[in-house]
Amino acid sequence: MRDKEETKARILAAVGKLLAESGFQQLGVNAIAREAGVDKVLIYRYFDNLPSLLQKFGQEGDYWITAEALIGDETTADAESLADWMIYLLLRLLDDLKERPITQEIMRWELLEGNELTRELANVRDSMALDSLNFLKHKCSFPQDQDIPAISAVLVAGIVYLALRTKVSKTFMGLDFSSPTGWKRVEAAIASLIQSTVANQKSL
Repeated sequence: MRDKEETKARILAAVGKLLAESGFQQLGVNAIAREAGVDKVLIYRYFDNLPSLLQKFGQEGDYWITAEALIGDETTADAESLADWMIYLLLRLLDDLKERPITQEIMRWELLEGNELTRELANVRDSMALDSLNFLKHKCSFPQDQDIPAISAVLVAGIVYLALRTKVSKTFMGLDFSSPTGWKRVEAAIASLIQSTVANQKSL
């Protein structure tokens, strides 16, 4: 059993490495098998097919933070209202994404290559985002006059864009991301936007 799990881990690691290096067009079972140093038969045995392998990589390959990891220990979170929780989760997402260079490379490739494989990873991200929204709604409830999922989507999109952009340019609209100062300004802006737009719904 240990050999099986080690082989699966090598295959998932190979997927991440190949995606970061050359994107989705060059990704195939033969290339993954070569990178992982395994017989391609094992890929079909453990993962059925390439889309299923991509889905598993998205879920288990250290590609994207899970809702559980994003939330962390609720008892230590300095959050009471809906706005507090949104700020807490978005800032944790920002910090996590900055520490995932392979994920950033894969997402850059996704912008260039839309296909069945990119959709598998997008579905994984969307599923984990929905899990986080469900947590928020259960924790605080959403005000009827505010579209919290849409507000969250806009802010997450901004976070992702800035994280990806810093690979090719360290500045954006006067913000300098070559030092912590630029990111601190973004963090403060996220908090300010949420505090000024989201109703002060307390935790249930």
